[in-house]
Amino acid sequence: MIRLSLGTAIELGLLNKKSDIPPTTAYIMIGNKCSNKCAFCSQSTESSTRKDKLSRVIWPEYSKEEILSAFENYKGNNIKRMCIQSMASEDAHETVAEFIEYMKDKINMPISLSAKLEKKEDIEKFFSYGVDKIGIAIDAANKTLYETIKGNNYEEKLEFITNMAKEYEGKISTHIIVGLGETHKDIYDLYTYLKLNNVTISLFAFTPVKGTKMEKINQPDIESYRRVQLMTHMINNGYEKESFTFKNGYIDDIKIDDKIKEDIENGYPFEIRGCKNCNRPYYNERPGSTIYNYSRALNEDEKLLAIKEINLGG
Repeated sequence: MIRLSLGTAIELGLLNKKSDIPPTTAYIMIGNKCSNKCAFCSQSTESSTRKDKLSRVIWPEYSKEEILSAFENYKGNNIKRMCIQSMASEDAHETVAEFIEYMKDKINMPISLSAKLEKKEDIEKFFSYGVDKIGIAIDAANKTLYETIKGNNYEEKLEFITNMAKEYEGKISTHIIVGLGETHKDIYDLYTYLKLNNVTISLFAFTPVKGTKMEKINQPDIESYRRVQLMTHMINNGYEKESFTFKNGYIDDIKIDDKIKEDIENGYPFEIRGCKNCNRPYYNERPGSTIYNYSRALNEDEKLLAIKEINLGG
């Protein structure tokens, strides 16, 4: 089973609809059964939600021939990368390998893979197939949450991610979901550790999905999320712990110099970050609702709103 995100299908001309923010990456989901039990995910074995969804996004199904034809006939210039999201199963991994082999020599485009890979041999195998970046999800920002929500060993996962990032510099990514019950200090500690070990990090806001174990948990407060975005933006730019004041684990104050003030005024901390050419439109939100991750440069009203939402004064 091969699915495209709704926005990808629209951008490639497979669906006759409009999207106000075109994707800059083609998002592809492969597999029809996942062995994971992630409490927040629609694809979990313990989820009762529809299986053509991941987070809020709908993923219609296509054949590999339809997808290849769409790429070959694509006249746009927005899509610059393919990102494959693989279910955690041998069948899915085999289909991913077949799909990459089918596509790679016909479409000149970098390919990312997000998958539950737990052995160095598997990492090597997918790089040898032609993948240029591999994402291994950590999701939860502390041991207790990770082992409760994901059901796996936190130290083992973190060690594997960082070891692979040292082995394959610039080619390993992960993501952190904000709002699972962690503190800002948890995120600071994990983010700085991952950054120190050359892991590319994406931020997501927790998104409740009906039919999952966490469907009744709210999304994070927007002030909280904006402060995490600013903190991680500053970490990426070399700022250290002295810039942040934590109270009971949460960011109480941030020291903002002229450079960061300018970045805030330009909206940079609130834009999507992660792999190059990935903008994930409406992954955490619906059009017209609160925007957690902006998939494009903010307009003037959005910049002012983000400054108000972060609520740091001055």
